[in-house]
Amino acid sequence: MEDLARAVVWSWGVDPGRDQALLDTLAARGRPALAAVEGLLAEAVSALWDRGWTPADVVHLTTRRLTASHGDVVAEAAVADGRHRTQRGQALHPRWEAEVAALAGRASSPAALEAALLLAVEVLCLLARLPELPRTLPGPGQALGGSLRDTSRLDGRVLARVRALLAKAESTEFDQEAEALTAKAQELIARHAIDEALLVSPDDVGEPSVRRLLVDDPYADAKASLTAEVAAANRCRTVYTSDLGSVTVFGYEADLDAVELLTASLLAQATGAMARHGSRRDAAGRSRTRSFRRSFLLGFAHRIGQRLRAATDGQVSSSTAAEQGRFLPVLGAREERLRAAQEAAFPHTVQRVRSVSSTAGWVAGQAAADLAELGVSAGALRR
Repeated sequence: MEDLARAVVWSWGVDPGRDQALLDTLAARGRPALAAVEGLLAEAVSALWDRGWTPADVVHLTTRRLTASHGDVVAEAAVADGRHRTQRGQALHPRWEAEVAALAGRASSPAALEAALLLAVEVLCLLARLPELPRTLPGPGQALGGSLRDTSRLDGRVLARVRALLAKAESTEFDQEAEALTAKAQELIARHAIDEALLVSPDDVGEPSVRRLLVDDPYADAKASLTAEVAAANRCRTVYTSDLGSVTVFGYEADLDAVELLTASLLAQATGAMARHGSRRDAAGRSRTRSFRRSFLLGFAHRIGQRLRAATDGQVSSSTAAEQGRFLPVLGAREERLRAAQEAAFPHTVQRVRSVSSTAGWVAGQAAADLAELGVSAGALRR
């Protein structure tokens, strides 16, 4: 039975007529055929962990390439894999456990045998052809080491204050207040980064870590631009992989924490501000909402990046000359490590300029990111 299932997978997309004939033969075997395919699916999911994928990565990509129902099938397999490993006493990284827990409620809906078999086969065909990815987490049972070691994280008290500021920014209906709160969060993050850099020497900066932030359609490229701007303001480097719908971020743990928090919050704020502009049509009555919204997000990303970097630079400028003499070499040494890590993982990256198809959307996005007064003193944040 497994040999027949493997034949279906490896012939998929090569000869449609033969594909269908093999699938019909497999379906005629009933429940044992589905069990065989599900067994192969479990093997395929487990094999991906050794190739740099995580549960969230696989479900995101499957949903993006196929459908939400296909994503549910993968989620169910990933949750079952995590449960079996835990029962066997195999250690899972806390972030891995969190990803599995987040997928636990996404079980696939009951389906007729033929429909369930087709879903499983299509998922298996996709997973069998996925590339290797830069590792962002230790796989199940793997020791934490190398670039994945738990370097300094964002201090708990700082993290709590940043989260509180961002929660207020997301809940307010006033754009100016939201951006002022976000600016305060960025200044607090930047000050913490400086304080942390003062504790190490340029010869002992450690190795950077890697995280993969997932971006959803619509406007995935514009959302990726926002992620890149936030990362740059927090001294991280990014690579956007458009066909996977993900941004790989290279940085040190505290900076990566900040990027994740700020990106999620700013996406929520930008989406709310964008929605308040409503739909758009041209003089002929044709919809221009999609081009407007994509351009809005690109404009928002560009301008918010400038303002976040200004907040970061302000913290550097407010430091004493003695402090700058100590932490600037550390930041420089870290940048070299980041560049090397990025080039090792992605030796053939290409820089692309994203075009803007709606000037009105670009201007509106910049305006939405440009409302707040960012003159928040570092002293007020440290009290």
